[in-house]
Amino acid sequence: MPVTEDATITSKGQVTIPKRIRDRLELEEGTEVEFVLGDDGGLEIRPKRPAMERLRDVQKTLSRHDVDLEKMRRESKATWSSHDRREEQS
Repeated sequence: MPVTEDATITSKGQVTIPKRIRDRLELEEGTEVEFVLGDDGGLEIRPKRPAMERLRDVQKTLSRHDVDLEKMRRESKATWSSHDRREEQS
């Protein structure tokens, strides 16, 4: 069931997330959130997931599409290594 609450933006662009929504999302003091603006103009606010957790999800998605992750790692490492060498020469 959707939860709808109103809030007001302050002069500094800040918004207090209403308590009912904080409770439903289990947001506590210090929790990082991310704002996702959809192509349709809809806004989603959600707890920010740790980077490693997000990377694991990407890995799962790629593995379902027959992507060679080891090859991607090798190519990425080679690209960054050549980039680092160019910077050292500058």
